[in-house]
Amino acid sequence: MILFRDLFRRLHLGRNWVAFQFGLTLLLILVGIAWTRLPEKHIWQVALSLLLPLLLAISALELQAGTMRRFADDDGQRVKLVWGAITLLVWIAVAWIAWALLNWCDEQIPQWASYLNSQAPAAARAKLLTYEHIYLWITYLEWVVRWIIIPAKVIPYAVASSQCGLRLPWRKVLQLLWDWRWWLGVTLAALLGVFLPGLLFTGEPSGSVHAQILHVGLKLAASYLLAVVSWIFLLDWAAVLFGHQKAVEENDALSELFERLSLSRRWVWAQFGWMLLFLLAVFLIESIPDDQRWKLWLAVPLMISLFVAALVLQAGTLRSLLNDHGKRVRMVWGTLAMLLWGVPGIAVAFLLSLWSTPIAPWVVGLVVAPAILIPFVAFSAIRGLRLPWRRISRVLLNWRWWLGVLAAALIGVAVPALIVAAMQSESGSASQWSVMLKDVVISLLAVVSWILLLGWLAVLLGRQQPSAEQKLLLSLGLVGLVDDGQQNSVKPQLPEND
Repeated sequence: MILFRDLFRRLHLGRNWVAFQFGLTLLLILVGIAWTRLPEKHIWQVALSLLLPLLLAISALELQAGTMRRFADDDGQRVKLVWGAITLLVWIAVAWIAWALLNWCDEQIPQWASYLNSQAPAAARAKLLTYEHIYLWITYLEWVVRWIIIPAKVIPYAVASSQCGLRLPWRKVLQLLWDWRWWLGVTLAALLGVFLPGLLFTGEPSGSVHAQILHVGLKLAASYLLAVVSWIFLLDWAAVLFGHQKAVEENDALSELFERLSLSRRWVWAQFGWMLLFLLAVFLIESIPDDQRWKLWLAVPLMISLFVAALVLQAGTLRSLLNDHGKRVRMVWGTLAMLLWGVPGIAVAFLLSLWSTPIAPWVVGLVVAPAILIPFVAFSAIRGLRLPWRRISRVLLNWRWWLGVLAAALIGVAVPALIVAAMQSESGSASQWSVMLKDVVISLLAVVSWILLLGWLAVLLGRQQPSAEQKLLLSLGLVGLVDDGQQNSVKPQLPEND
């Protein structure tokens, strides 16, 4: 009941902006329709046709940013309204890209349904896994992604950006994304503002022409009211959940992850820079005709240079993320020590190539083997061959490390594999730009998952080290450490007055 009281309290405080949402949104829609009818015979008409969309966009951004800011609590760190409205463009662009991908998926649904139906067993193909059923299920899945998952992911960032600009409170946003009440609110808003208006136009028209015009007008008015009400409710619900969040612990793992990535941001950006150089090198090599003899002389040194740069880059990233207090070796020896772990990696890949089952090699090669080898590689980049075996073993026994490796495999390998499989059917007709976009998206997913995995490893290893208080007690001889940070705490019996 406390949440609902706060919901109506915020609606009452922001009643002016709520009225603007109903009235100004309708006015913007009508002006937009009138803009499409604007003639272009005179210079002032051409100038107005160019200026009017800009004015409409500015008005819409100011309206949404002002409503978000009025519903939310003011913590004293707000940016100006104009900057809050401008930063909304970032999340509008993210939503637009996601919708463009979904529009492409809409065109592929018949082909995907036909392929899945052809791969189904004969008994299920005729009754359960028919073409019509699969087509309907994929359509429902696409609707859920378009109207529930994407808004639920993007709106919290947009609400936070309207107040903080680009300095987002990541912990509060991520905490909201893990709140089941937020997802329930988004689902109700999608059903109320999208699904229900769609049902109003499913019936067959009947009656006279005037009656049909009246019915269509009433349906449009009802659809408009339902859409605006659901949107206002969603913004207000986000503000309520933001205001009732519990205080996050200062030393939580997620905050430490972002802190480490922020301190190592130069190496993180260098990872993306190397990805861009690699894509440009591949594009350059593929653009050279095969009959050119010098193509091989260019490709081999270029790939070797990129390989060496990748090794140095990974070693530097690991050394920057891992704040290990042991004795470090030089950068060159750490990089060479990392190369030694390529031998068991190649051996595992060769043995998995002999495995005929489809799922087991994927699990072993993309989850089990990386989960075991990456901690050894990370410490080799810092300490060479003098490895802290007990600390590594504690990481290997930590379930959170295995969960991180599984998530990285799904984001960096499984999702790109689905993208490649989806575009294989269009390989003959795909344009060069679509192929390049596919390569960029796949590379971004791989780099992001890899950076987050290294950061997560640094967090787990850092939590094995003694805290500042324990180090002070250690210096006084009150706490003993066993082998590289394994702590055997001994609580000292201090006098009451000390």
